[in-house]
Amino acid sequence: MVDFRTNFTKDIAATVHQLYENISVFNVVIPSSIKAVETSAIGISIYQHCPNVKVAKAYESLTKKVLNHER
Repeated sequence: MVDFRTNFTKDIAATVHQLYENISVFNVVIPSSIKAVETSAIGISIYQHCPNVKVAKAYESLTKKVLNHER
C-alpha cells in the first residue's frame, strides 16, 4: 500500500522500478486506505466490507493482472 502524497513514497516507487527494470513490475498501485485497515481489524475481506472503494478496485486489478500474467 502506498500514499503518493509523500516524496518518500515517490522516491521508493521510482527506485523499485529502476532496480527491477529487467523484471516485470505490475503498474498497479494499492492506495493506503483506512478501509483496508478496518478489514484486518474485523477479520473480513475488503470485498465483504466495502467492495466499491478504491483499495478494493486496486486489489481486483492486481489480481486480474497476476492471473493473466500466469497464462
